[in-house]
Amino acid sequence: MSKATLRIGVSGHQQIGDEATIEFVSQQFGELLAMFQCQAHEDGQDVVAYSALAIGTDRLFVKTALELGIPVEVVIPCSHYEDIYDSTEVRKEYHYLLGRCQQVHKLPFQKCSDDAFLAAGHWIVDHSDLVILVLNGYPAAGRGGTADIASYARSVGRPFFHVHTRLHKVKQYGSLSDGSKITHVAAKRQFVVSKQTVYQGPILRVDQYQLRMPNGKEIVRDIVERPESVLVLPVGQKGTVLLIEEYDLGVEAWQLTIPGGKVTDSTSDGIRKQAEIELREEIGYRPGRLEKLLDFYSHPGYIGHKVHLLIAHDLEWDPLEMEDGEEIRVHTFTLDEALAATRVDYRSATAAILAFSLFSRSLNSGA
Repeated sequence: MSKATLRIGVSGHQQIGDEATIEFVSQQFGELLAMFQCQAHEDGQDVVAYSALAIGTDRLFVKTALELGIPVEVVIPCSHYEDIYDSTEVRKEYHYLLGRCQQVHKLPFQKCSDDAFLAAGHWIVDHSDLVILVLNGYPAAGRGGTADIASYARSVGRPFFHVHTRLHKVKQYGSLSDGSKITHVAAKRQFVVSKQTVYQGPILRVDQYQLRMPNGKEIVRDIVERPESVLVLPVGQKGTVLLIEEYDLGVEAWQLTIPGGKVTDSTSDGIRKQAEIELREEIGYRPGRLEKLLDFYSHPGYIGHKVHLLIAHDLEWDPLEMEDGEEIRVHTFTLDEALAATRVDYRSATAAILAFSLFSRSLNSGA
């Protein structure tokens, strides 16, 4: 019967810092690995170290593990991994250390990229019982950096030690005695054990869900269910845009926004027909052409609401009667004026802010 194994992974900066910092990190590696090696032997466990063999942190960790007689397994992020190193000496060290490792795990990435390096970091976290992270405390400079690996370890509840390269301190997060590896699980519909409608209005419905989480805990969530909506950004002549201003009872204030309304037919044709109706009712123009900008969820987490955002071009006067209870003012702005208006506190609805920001970016990118 094989013995249990304590698996210790590492991730960290390639440029650790000055000589004093390198010495500090090396000392922490030696103390932490020796401590866990001793504990594992007392518990009748083997120890194995995981690394991606990058320069800096990884190689310092691997050398320390090998000096303590701890076997090392390496994850290779991509094909021709050694070619990312320009120095012959660095490649020579890579092959030397690789040859001393007891096992090599290769990821399926052909090209070395941020995605490949991120996947390697995730692999180490996923396969380790605890991770040592050598981190300066700042956000990652690019995707796949050590800070991203720290965030991932935290999200899946993996215990880790933060060896802080700026403050020369070590802090532990989580504990091996916690048992479960994944402790952070969001409430999902698959965990629902009962559902009850607690309010039904002419437009909105509130459903109360009782969920049983994987850890056995039961929780209650109230979700507002709202019909799908279409919102339309009307583009006029010479680059102008049309906004509507209407009184919002919920916030008791006039708000700049864009035309829109409830969708009863969620097919592509149904959404476009409803968009045309909303435009003709609210600003008095029929669109010659409608273009999709974005589909999104308006307030995920507590409202179930899909929104279809369109751009209307080639407008022509052809109004329909406004609905009862609507008090709407129509304004023509340049795009810069509209963007400026959306930056005023409490002046514009969220949908208008999003629409003008996306439309402005599409123009600037030439899309």
